[in-house]
Amino acid sequence: MSFPEVCCNTPPVKATYIAKGVRSKLGDLDCYFSGSKDSKRGILVNYDVFGMHANVIQLCDILGEMGFYVALPDLLHGKPLVEADLGKPEVFAGFCKSAGSWDAVKGSFRKVLGHFAEVGVASTGVVGFCWGGKMVVTALAELDGLAGGAIVHPALIQPGDMARVRAPLMVLPSKDEPDFADEFASMKDKPFFADCYMERFDDMFHGFCGARGDWANAEQAAR
Repeated sequence: MSFPEVCCNTPPVKATYIAKGVRSKLGDLDCYFSGSKDSKRGILVNYDVFGMHANVIQLCDILGEMGFYVALPDLLHGKPLVEADLGKPEVFAGFCKSAGSWDAVKGSFRKVLGHFAEVGVASTGVVGFCWGGKMVVTALAELDGLAGGAIVHPALIQPGDMARVRAPLMVLPSKDEPDFADEFASMKDKPFFADCYMERFDDMFHGFCGARGDWANAEQAAR
């Protein structure tokens, strides 16, 4: 299990954005929230390895403006990977076994889902980028009550991962990810397969929708 080579070598963009939401805590878990608590539709966003990047916060605000109550938990507790880690595959491998493992983050997922239940959210989806895509697929397999999920330029997806999901999945790879056709087809016998979707963005690169995307570039912003 490994990250795409470009993931281990491409830095995040320097982006500025004035957030429209609020930062708050769920116990000891720092979160960014956007949208209205009165919404019955919630989305948990799982960022990429670079953490609480301005692009991901902006995406949360876009989803909030669409009527969702959005939570972006700081799953890495203020210690994401940084530019100095690029070009060090051993650091990325270690990340997968420690702070970036499902065992390390699943408690935070449950805290957000519990908060959604407390405020009356009736339907919850999960969205993840890069490493976050792996966490989303795992959450759809292991956690109850999720309505569906989306993975964007996902990393670390292994044969059999998609076959385990228990809710509809949207798969949006870039040109830098493997061909997920067989993995996607592994869901074909599931009762919700008609609600699954895959589209490959062969004109985009790994990270375009996350911390590596230059959203000042009109082409990238439009995608």
